[in-house]
Amino acid sequence: MARVLFIVPMDAERRAAVARNAAGAFEPVFLEDLPPEKRDEAWPTADVVVSMGFPREFPPDFRVKARKVRMIQSLVAGVDHFPFERFPPSVIVCSNAGAYSVSVAEHAMALLLAAAKDIVARTEEIRRGIFNQTVENKGLAGTTALVLGFGGIGSEIARLCKAFDMHVVGVARSRPSSGIADDVGTMKDLPRYLPQADAVFLALPLTRATLGLVDRGFLTSMKQDAILVNIARGKLIVEDDLFEHLKARPRFRAALDTWWTYPDTRDGRPFHRPFQDLPNIVMTPHVAPFVAGQRGRAMEAALENVLRFLRGEKPHNLVDPSDYAKAASDDRNR
Repeated sequence: MARVLFIVPMDAERRAAVARNAAGAFEPVFLEDLPPEKRDEAWPTADVVVSMGFPREFPPDFRVKARKVRMIQSLVAGVDHFPFERFPPSVIVCSNAGAYSVSVAEHAMALLLAAAKDIVARTEEIRRGIFNQTVENKGLAGTTALVLGFGGIGSEIARLCKAFDMHVVGVARSRPSSGIADDVGTMKDLPRYLPQADAVFLALPLTRATLGLVDRGFLTSMKQDAILVNIARGKLIVEDDLFEHLKARPRFRAALDTWWTYPDTRDGRPFHRPFQDLPNIVMTPHVAPFVAGQRGRAMEAALENVLRFLRGEKPHNLVDPSDYAKAASDDRNR
């Protein structure tokens, strides 16, 4: 029977998901349950590894220790932080794309609404005893949403935008099927779509091709009062360019859940420029996926893919490591 090595923290939700899927299909091994002196012995016997993808999870000599491993299954959707250079070419890597679609799309809409309706500013005014009914906010009905990245998360964002009667344009590396979108295109179509968009959602993976995509030229192509929402990866955006754009154009707004750096303490800030001084930005600390029950659901999705692989079927969400070579990821949990 195949052995699946789990090198992630295993809480009750995740363990329950494994228990539901393992019986008769694979032998689960939880690395955290093994004494430290026994953990090295788990690698040579593993056929599949389930991981968050952080470099600290994989031994530097992974190629030597994990000779039997044929598949690495990510628990998370983005894989830009994986240490691909440690993996032999024979090992396939699969993302968990789609597992977080609903929770992340909901958060994206929350960010859009908070920015459009000035929720944070109005809340702070009331805290200070100011009851201000003179400021108009931005409506969504009839406006255009441009969704960059039209996989599971992007498609779910599009569905929610349609519920607000928005015109939705979906863009991906290859032309997506129209589905819920009113119009679809590829990245080559951005010069045509950007000036039309009232809201731009970033739902793209961070790859060599998308690193620094949102630069000065991208931003100046957008409407003066557009809203940029990022629930993907911080380094899709050039930090200096966004800061200067927000500072120079007070009607432009950004709503961010992902960042350029990830502080080690709760007192740290996830950026290098003083975004905290700008009134036209909404910020959350990369919490879009963290809803009740999501950890178990993500494990279920990952295990469904592992089971496909163990049955000899082609797994979903195969990753091409060459897309991520030299892509500068964030610094979470290095």
